[in-house]
Order: sequence, then structure tokens, then C-alpha cells
Amino acid sequence: MGPRAAPAPALRLLALGMLLWRAAGAWELTVLHTNDVHSRLEQTSEDSSKCVNASRCVGGVARLSTKVQQIRRSEPHVLLLDAGDQYQGTIWFTVYRGAEVAHFMNALRYDAMALGNHEFDNGVEGLIDPLLKEARFPILSANIKAKGPLASQISGLYLPYKIIPVGDEVVGIVGYTSKETPFLSNPGRNLVFEDEITALQPEVDKLKTLNVNKIIALGHSGFEMDKLIAQKVKGVDIVVGGHSNTFLYTGQGNPLQQRTISGHQ
Repeated sequence: MGPRAAPAPALRLLALGMLLWRAAGAWELTVLHTNDVHSRLEQTSEDSSKCVNASRCVGGVARLSTKVQQIRRSEPHVLLLDAGDQYQGTIWFTVYRGAEVAHFMNALRYDAMALGNHEFDNGVEGLIDPLLKEARFPILSANIKAKGPLASQISGLYLPYKIIPVGDEVVGIVGYTSKETPFLSNPGRNLVFEDEITALQPEVDKLKTLNVNKIIALGHSGFEMDKLIAQKVKGVDIVVGGHSNTFLYTGQGNPLQQRTISGHQ
């Protein structure tokens, strides 16, 4: 059993990546994934700035919805996942402070999301309300541990993992978040960010004891950590990550990259 990957570039545009997981026999799983959306709900120009030429614009939740619906109609087993950092980046977040994230992700029927560092930009309170309270999908991180009075307040609002039925099979999704989040955002003093690999392994082991043999690590720690997780966490079949905006090219020939005036590449 092994994944055949065709991930989209980890850009701030509203990109949709896709993995095709073909197990022995007839069962196949299509994994659709987004990351680092940063409130880009409307279409943007190619460098992620305001759309000024509609014929050259990309992304946006409308395009994403259209593509997801198309793939769900054509494929029998589909998961839609997000690897974090839905928060922060445009006027949508400034005005709605995360309510827009819950609204559109609920509408698209996401199956799971990993917490990113920017989900803590408005403090834990701004994460709990609205996102954790309004999301109709599991929000995951195995390496974030609450302590003190926050532990009871946030209990059950996010999970280390989730087992999701897909057809006649089940898939375990285990989440992780950058341990550097306290230095990057505003999670406060009552959340402890543990080492990702140390925290993930016992959760994956637990899934194995529950007879879950298809496990996806979904997280927001950057490409280098994603590769370490793939190498060192035993039992993980696929890693879907975000945070570092790493360009992963899977096409033919050599890609051409240009840096714009605004700094985007």
C-alpha cells in the first residue's frame, strides 16, 4: 500500500492539492488538501495580490468549491483536508475574525483541519470562538497540550486524532502544529507545544491498536519537519503539511520561478 502523490504548490493562493492512495484490491482514496489559505477567499492575481485582470486571476473559494464538487462526483472515496493557517491575511479576517473560516469550511464540508500558528493570532479566545465552537469538522493537533484553567475550557474542542469512515474502510488523521508557535503567534501561557515527532508516535501507535491501518499525518510545521515525520514516525502512510510555503513541483521539465516586486515567488 502506498500513496501516489501529486501535491499542489504550497502557495498562499487558494490551491488544491490531490493525492491518490491505491491500496491492495479495489479500494482507492483521493485526498484533497489545502494549506496556508490566509483568508484568500476571493480570487487573486498570480502573485496573491488583488485581482485586477480577471482573465489572469486564480484561486478563491468559488473555484475551490467547484473543483471539490467535481472530484466528489467522479471519485467514490474522497477526503478534504486543511493543513492550517486559514487565519490572517486579508480584510475578511480583519472584519470577521475567523467566522468566515468556519462558514466556508463548513460549506465545503471539510473532513479535518490541523491547527496552524496563525490560528492563535487573536489568542486562544479568538481560536475557541468562533472556529473551534463553530466548525462542523474535527480540528487536530497531537502536540498541543492545555494546562491550568484552560484545560477544561478547551477540552474536546480540538483532538489529537480522528478516525474517519471512508466507504468500507477507516482512515486515521493525526494532527500536529509547529512547536515554534509561541514565538510566532499568541497562544498564551496555558498551551504547551511539544516536539512533533515525540507527540505523534504514541497517537499513531494508539491508532494501530484500534486496527486503523491507513494513517495520515496532517500538520503545520514546515517541509523539513514534514520530511522528518515521514522518516521517523512509524506507521504514518501519508504526510500532508503546510507552513513553509514550499514549492513542490511534480510536472515535466524544469519549473520557472520568478520573484515579483512584492516579494512573492
